[in-house]
Amino acid sequence: MSLFPFVVFSVISLSIGLVLILISNILGTKPKTKRLHDIYESGMDPVGSATKRYDIKFYLTAILFLLFDVEIVFLFPWALSYQSSSIKPLMLAEFVFFMFVLIVGYLFVLLSKSLDWEE
Repeated sequence: MSLFPFVVFSVISLSIGLVLILISNILGTKPKTKRLHDIYESGMDPVGSATKRYDIKFYLTAILFLLFDVEIVFLFPWALSYQSSSIKPLMLAEFVFFMFVLIVGYLFVLLSKSLDWEE
């Protein structure tokens, strides 16, 4: 098997990349300001320290969202396999058990006031 097509493709790809970088350097603007290397975030000027601590409620809310979101994603394959299954009563019992565990977890989160932001 010849490597000629691979070599030609590699040379053309690298040439195009280098030419585009060269054109960008020649035609692009070059600001000479002190703020050239400043952090740029969504058009907003950076204010304050980057080491600011966030409250744990933000992390807890994100983790709970991911936890319940991933559990709900597991329902899609179940629904697909339920449609073509011959043991539908057993699969329905599995679904009820899964939803029971999910609801118990959700009630635990609500009763432990993990989502209460007023504290």
